[in-house]
Amino acid sequence: AALSADPRVAAVTVFKNVGAEAGASLAHLHSQIVATPIVPDALRAELDGAAAYHRAVGRCVFCDVVTAETAAGVRVVAATPGFVAVTPFAGRFAYEMWVLPRDHHSHYDALTDAAAAELAALVRRLLGKLDLVLGEPAYNYYLHTGPARTGPLPHFHWHLEIIPRTSRPAGFEWGSGCFIVSVPPERAAEELRAADVP
Repeated sequence: AALSADPRVAAVTVFKNVGAEAGASLAHLHSQIVATPIVPDALRAELDGAAAYHRAVGRCVFCDVVTAETAAGVRVVAATPGFVAVTPFAGRFAYEMWVLPRDHHSHYDALTDAAAAELAALVRRLLGKLDLVLGEPAYNYYLHTGPARTGPLPHFHWHLEIIPRTSRPAGFEWGSGCFIVSVPPERAAEELRAADVP
């Protein structure tokens, strides 16, 4: 919130890199926060896609994902009263997960203390599941939240993306923007759901 108030800042990205394959450069556990004077391309693409969906159907695509995935259940990894974690239908890496609030909120910094504690417990459980299923993989997670000073956005829903480094993107992925994933998200969700974190 403090960084977003700075008029020089267009977006704030919170992220964590764990393991050399995920780009971690320091041995101790840490997260990072970077403020930029531009909206990064990945966030801009999500914002633009979500805005186009909202114009076409009059609803938030992320809210529709939460509703559809919760109803189907096959890609749900874990859920709490306020959040749902899913393996996305078209993820970039096997066992990739997205954590979305059940209620529509475009900005993470509006999170209450109680919701933050609920989210932290859920993320801890999800990372424990990843460790059990994949043997402590390298991973990244990052937060996508609405751009600085934009106010509530009816088309965008903040979320956390967890990317285990299960493969290396190569020429096809970089050249096409299409990612080959060797494990269907339904199977990944089933394995992750079954992992019993103490």
